Amino acid sequence: MTKNTPRELFEKGLIREDQFSKIDLIISGKVVSVFYELQTLLYLGVLLFTTGVGILIYMNIGSLGHLISISALILLSIGCFYYAFKKGVAYSNESVKPVTPYFDYVVLLGALVFVSVAGYLQFQFGILNENLELVTLITSVFFFYIAYRFDHLGVLSVAITALASFWSVSISPQKWYSGTFFETANLHIVAIIFGVLVATIALVLEMRRIKMHFTFTYLNFCSLLFFAGAITGLFISAWWFVYLLLIYGGCVFAYLMAMRRKSFLFLLYAFICAYIGTTYLLEKTILRDAIEIWFLYSIFSCGGFIYFIIKFKNYFK
Repeated sequence: MTKNTPRELFEKGLIREDQFSKIDLIISGKVVSVFYELQTLLYLGVLLFTTGVGILIYMNIGSLGHLISISALILLSIGCFYYAFKKGVAYSNESVKPVTPYFDYVVLLGALVFVSVAGYLQFQFGILNENLELVTLITSVFFFYIAYRFDHLGVLSVAITALASFWSVSISPQKWYSGTFFETANLHIVAIIFGVLVATIALVLEMRRIKMHFTFTYLNFCSLLFFAGAITGLFISAWWFVYLLLIYGGCVFAYLMAMRRKSFLFLLYAFICAYIGTTYLLEKTILRDAIEIWFLYSIFSCGGFIYFIIKFKNYFK
């Protein structure tokens, strides 16, 4: 659309005079949308507030009344969710428009303060040591419920993170605080299994047309976890070839998702991880001691990556 398009449409009788006046104000730059700027400020406000609460508690843990502090946080979280349930519309499998411009931020604030409450209880009283696995699972289920009930992608991200934490903690809940957890947990295997299972569930929900706009968030988290686990296994395991096949399989899946959803992000995941896997394979086989060929490979591979960015960046979202 050019600056003259609204006038041309008006002269041809395709739009009314009042419509032309409104469109002309936007095209001329006299009216500018600050929607995304305000959204960003609201999100930053929620994050800064919850961060400030955490810092305040940490800095004054010995002087503040613990019961007063935890009671205030609980009341704030309950107040946010009370507002959400009272003002929110009925559940729908489709995307739901917020009833007010700040509705989503109130829900997000309630969720983050809920996390602060759990962290406060653990930090000050250590009451979650023996029940960390159960508490993490309950938190994840609660956040999934809130995310679906109020159609909130931000809370969905928190829910997926909590579920991933439950998977890792459930391996050895008695050792998470002893310093031996990360030595025995094999978290890269957990990440791979978690990524595959949750991505499968997300695709099944999409096929059933349940919150289809959530699928991208699911697949993004699962792709990152899967590739992180597979690449870690590639470098630390004696069965590196198995992890290489997993990486290639994940790259094929990411490529298909990129084509299906016109998403450059998934294509970027596939390209980078395939490059890492292929480079490791070459280092293990034909290019182990060929320093000169490594030099040429580095040059051509960098050039290929630049070509990839230029060629595909405008085709995808």
